[in-house]
Amino acid sequence: MVAALIGALIGWTIVAVTGRDGVPLRVAWSGPITLLAAAAVLVCIAYVLHLRLQVNRLRIPDRQAVAWLALGKAAAVVGALMAGGYFGFAVRFVTDLSTDAPRERVIRSAVAIVGGIGVMLASLRIERACLVPPDKRGPKGRSGPGSTSGPDSSAHGENDHS
Repeated sequence: MVAALIGALIGWTIVAVTGRDGVPLRVAWSGPITLLAAAAVLVCIAYVLHLRLQVNRLRIPDRQAVAWLALGKAAAVVGALMAGGYFGFAVRFVTDLSTDAPRERVIRSAVAIVGGIGVMLASLRIERACLVPPDKRGPKGRSGPGSTSGPDSSAHGENDHS
């Protein structure tokens, strides 16, 4: 949420600073399309990770899990910043939708906002897929009620330090 607010402030400021000469920046289609493509890639990654880690309960190396988690966290912040930035940019032109250039800026910014939100949501799904299920064993590694003990009881690379 904070990242989106910071992005909105930056987007609004960009319009204020660059629009002093009467001609604000144009929004090229490359930005919104890139955000939508990034969101699609992140959705695929989140789906594969979910299947691998949560459904099939396969293990991955600890470093790889941390890397996926870091990607999810970083992309979520970037997605929120981008969505907020395009929102702050578009807000400046909402009152003037009767002419072509401002309407074009708002439409392209709206597509970019959807892409930024998509990046953020897909990244949060990556983080969620990396969650380790809670340990069903009791204190100090002893089997508790309803737990299954054995060589496979520590899921996803958890170490038993008892």
